[in-house]
Amino acid sequence: MIRFDKLFEILTGKYPSFMQGAGITLRLAFFTVLLGTMLGLIVALLRRSHAAPLRWLMNAYIAFTRGTPLLVQTLLLVYGILPNVAALMGVKFSKLFMCNIALIFNSGAYMAEIIRSGIQSIDAGQGEAAATLGLSSGQSMRFVILPQALKVTLPAMGNEFVAIIKESSIMYAVGVYELTYQANKLASTNYFYIETMLIAAGVYFVMTFVVSKLLARLERRMRLGETT
Repeated sequence: MIRFDKLFEILTGKYPSFMQGAGITLRLAFFTVLLGTMLGLIVALLRRSHAAPLRWLMNAYIAFTRGTPLLVQTLLLVYGILPNVAALMGVKFSKLFMCNIALIFNSGAYMAEIIRSGIQSIDAGQGEAAATLGLSSGQSMRFVILPQALKVTLPAMGNEFVAIIKESSIMYAVGVYELTYQANKLASTNYFYIETMLIAAGVYFVMTFVVSKLLARLERRMRLGETT
């Protein structure tokens, strides 16, 4: 049975711990979306390359990423590949940094598919019209097709942002002090698991709700800008 008195007590007494975890979660999500979009854009464009090996490599990356669990990818990168890369470079990567790389690696594949579908949704006549104006295929993609494709894909990118906020909870498994880790740590000391996890769920809900509303407002403004 839920102890509402304990719920309030935990929330008020351990508020800084929840906020610290939420801050790390949002930071992970922000950099994942930012760099994952850049990676996805590169991958989407390379999939259109005339070089068959590049297309094969990008398709293999997407197939592997979408066909394996995020947790497995994280464990592979955090405990296998990235520490060896760091050793070769003579540096040491923090666990938070490596987890962010794992999220970016995963998100890049999904962003690539989102951007690819956005590019394909643009009428082929747009590229032909750009060519008649003397633009090269690269210039046509940069100045004509991509700006429109990114507008079209904004809702899907927003959904990916929300998904990453929730999926970042997996990083608890490798010891990153994000929201789920903080909540579990508190629950293991106060033994009020239901109450503590309800607070964590509430914080996740607030974060995703606010992000969704902000992205919806941005989308409406962009639509209004197109009509004026």
